Amino acid sequence: MERTSLGLDMKMEEVLSKTSFLSYHIATYNAVNGELGLADEPVTVDEIFDYINDLRYEGEVADMPNITKLDVLLTFRLLLKIGLGKQTTPNLTVLSN
Repeated sequence: MERTSLGLDMKMEEVLSKTSFLSYHIATYNAVNGELGLADEPVTVDEIFDYINDLRYEGEVADMPNITKLDVLLTFRLLLKIGLGKQTTPNLTVLSN
């Protein structure tokens, strides 16, 4: 799939691309947890980072962006700011559905 430019600088497009990618995979991770009866369990940056790396090494996702823990943390922060999820501890590295 060809990437379409949004007319923003490259760094902003990279951040938006990573954020949308991570938002989708965080939602998928939460959906699977819900099916396993863990819907109310908080999700950590480390869990999502490990999940993304598992997808990378298993070759499940084509054209995967290079994701860092800071990218995951930023996405958690953005999801909290827009009202998706809730912070269950003062530690921002934990997010709940």
